[in-house]
Parts: sequence; C-alpha cells; structure tokens
Amino acid sequence: MTEQALPAMTAANHLDCTPIGLRALEGSRVRLVRSAPEYSEFIYNCYQDDSFMDLYRLAQNRALSKQEILHRLESEQTKLPQDLKRIEWVVLKIAGEQYTPIGLAALADYQPNHHRAEFLLGMLDTQHRKGLFSLEASLLVLDFAFHQVKLNKVITLVYGYNNYAQKNALHLGFKQEGYLEQHIHSGNREIGFVDLYQNGLLRSNFIKNKSLSRLSLRLLNKDITQSNQIKISAAPKSLIDQLNNQLKAVVKKEAKDRT
Repeated sequence: MTEQALPAMTAANHLDCTPIGLRALEGSRVRLVRSAPEYSEFIYNCYQDDSFMDLYRLAQNRALSKQEILHRLESEQTKLPQDLKRIEWVVLKIAGEQYTPIGLAALADYQPNHHRAEFLLGMLDTQHRKGLFSLEASLLVLDFAFHQVKLNKVITLVYGYNNYAQKNALHLGFKQEGYLEQHIHSGNREIGFVDLYQNGLLRSNFIKNKSLSRLSLRLLNKDITQSNQIKISAAPKSLIDQLNNQLKAVVKKEAKDRT
C-alpha cells in the first residue's frame, strides 16, 4: 500500500495505472474485492456472528449498526488503503456469472517503515472454512502483499484455541515465532484471557517456497512466488537521442511546409 500505482496492459494496449488496493484480486474460485457500501449488510452479518468473529478478529466492535457500518464504508471509499494503513476485502465465491459473499480478508496494521502487515482471513459459513476457497483466497492475499505492496514480512496472529488456523498458517509457509500465554482479553467472560500464536513469513522465504509455487500453479494457474508485474526501465540515451532527432526533423519539416 505504498504510493505507487500498479501498471496493467488494457485491451487497447495502453498502460493503465490503478492505485494499489483498488483492483479486485482474481482467482478461479474466489474474487477478492475491497470492502464497499454494497457489502455493508454482509459485513454486518459477519460482525453479528460471534462464532465467526471469535476466530476472525476479537477486537472488532460488534455493536455497530448497519447504518454505522455503511457510513464507515462510504467514508473509506474516499481514502486510499495506504492512508487507512489497512485494506479489507470481501471474499466472493464465483459460480458462473454470480458472485456470492462468503468471507472477509485483510492486511491490517500496515507499517510502511518496516514493510510489514498482518494477514487476516475468515469464512462466515463453516463449509467454506476448509478446502479450496480459503486456500485460494490466502494465496491471492500473499501474492498481493509481496508483489504489489512489496512487503518484506507478513505476520499472522492466531488465537490459541484456533488450532486449525495455526496448522493452515504453517502449511502456507509461516514460521511460528512465539507463543504468548494469556496475552489478550477477549472481552467475553466465558472466553477470558486468550493465548496467541505469533507467526511470520519473510519475503525471502516466500519467493523460494516450492509448496506455494506448486499450489498456486495448480489453483491460480500462475506462480505467486515469482513476480509477474511489468518491468519499466529507463530508455537508453542513444534511443532518446534518436527520438529527439526524429522529432526535430518532423517539426522542421512541418515548419517548412507552412512557409
């Protein structure tokens, strides 16, 4: 979520530059779109589902009304993700021409000076929490984090009671860096204090992860460990001089034709 823009070739063969974080992340089974007002009802339903939020983000204010969520999303549309220091996507399930919201994903606590952010992912319905939907969404976010935002490190904080998410994090190449006992209070008397797994994935490890390379080629038809962005380099001085001479010749001829 730096100040750079993401270049892409359009159908007309022109270079199109879109600020990072605004373009949807496209997969085969899921599509990740930036949270927007049209998804306010779905996001409200997520916040109202304690079983989901206890896994996704304990610190989220769940008492927000539909109108408050809508106003927040409308306000955020006028800001770029780098200004918000985070980006949250709605995960859409692809079924032909239909796109159905099934979860949330985010890069939060963006630290530009340290090139680091926290990865979050949650599927509202339990049937989508296991299998290819969540895996593909994870691959899309990691691809975005390391190749578009140019992060050096992605971290994930997993609650101690969420063993399945911890296994998934390690499967994606994250390394457990710590286990923090009773590190936060859930705000729920029944849950009380919560342990945290602290995991990290470095860019240097990501780009040489053979497992992620194979998975992404199979699921996304591209190797996310390798950058596929268009590289723009400075033109050599000889070419610039040649173009300048050609331009001068054209201008000189047009001036002569007018006289």
